[in-house]
Amino acid sequence: MPPATHRVRVCRLHEFPPGALRRLDTSPPVVVFNVGGWLYAIDDVCTHACGILSEGHFDGTSLECPVHLSRFDVRNGEPLCPPATEPVRTHRVEVSGNEIVVHIDIGRSA
Repeated sequence: MPPATHRVRVCRLHEFPPGALRRLDTSPPVVVFNVGGWLYAIDDVCTHACGILSEGHFDGTSLECPVHLSRFDVRNGEPLCPPATEPVRTHRVEVSGNEIVVHIDIGRSA
């Protein structure tokens, strides 16, 4: 059986252009990205030192933690450089009509 999820509306598709990111104040906090028209979502907490990733630098495909400068690929959550070695949790994103929706898994860890 698939894990239980809750659906969170992000915004309308036309309000979220390529290169955009948006933090969702969910539990856990999630950040959503538009990478060249493809939509991705990851937990907004660094797996190394619990930094808030959305406060770091986003270069179009990776996000840098502002605490110790670990970088994560926003497309798959994988760490790209130390000190982080564990991926951040990813979440499924869909477009329903004209609305962007994130499915946050309940109780699943990275």
